[in-house]
Amino acid sequence: MVHIERGKILELNDIYASYGSSEILRGVNMEAKKGRVTTIMGRNGVGKSTLLKTLMGLVKTTKGDIVFNNYQIEDFPTFKRAKYGIGYVPQGREIIPKLTVYENILIGTESRSDRIRKFDEDEIYSLFPILKDFRNRLGGNLSGGQQQQLAIARALVGDPSLLVLDEPTEGIQPSITFEIAEVLNNLVEKGMSVLLVEQKLDFARLLTDHYYIMERGRVIKDADKDSVDYDELKKYLSV
Repeated sequence: MVHIERGKILELNDIYASYGSSEILRGVNMEAKKGRVTTIMGRNGVGKSTLLKTLMGLVKTTKGDIVFNNYQIEDFPTFKRAKYGIGYVPQGREIIPKLTVYENILIGTESRSDRIRKFDEDEIYSLFPILKDFRNRLGGNLSGGQQQQLAIARALVGDPSLLVLDEPTEGIQPSITFEIAEVLNNLVEKGMSVLLVEQKLDFARLLTDHYYIMERGRVIKDADKDSVDYDELKKYLSV
């Protein structure tokens, strides 16, 4: 049995962020605990992806504190946040199509704090066996589900303590979504922390320990999996 510390790994305190003059995040407060899956849900356009981009420094905070592993990081550049241990899998995956599967994964080692520019192929391919079969295939020739597995593998070789995923099931066949859920659950059992933006409640329920619901750039509700009202949650996901 792996001992997992259950303290906070991430705190977002009164976060505001804008695109130009358009304010998207309006005082977001949220936390993620170590060794658990925290899921952000809500309708399209409520600020979920912007929140993850703000966490990664891709969108600048106009107000508020981001505390990761006891470091205040809202002024850190993106690469430094990655080196401190945040692995990011963006919406759309952003695989480099003209590089092979192996080369795409290798790029993820650039965020390692120990400067090691190689990865344990056996470990990664045990999580995603299809990537071993397609090791020398160009990333652009993979299916959407295979690209998503590749994007997660690329983030993992950076040795993150927090894995951040933006809608990992988008455009993916159900069989692969269940494979991804199994991989994430295995990682969490070994101590990984996961912050997830997700629209599909069936997938979220396979993983989530704590839910946050966003609406109009704010968190309006949060609840542990044992106390969440799923019927109410569905209302915040419907168009």
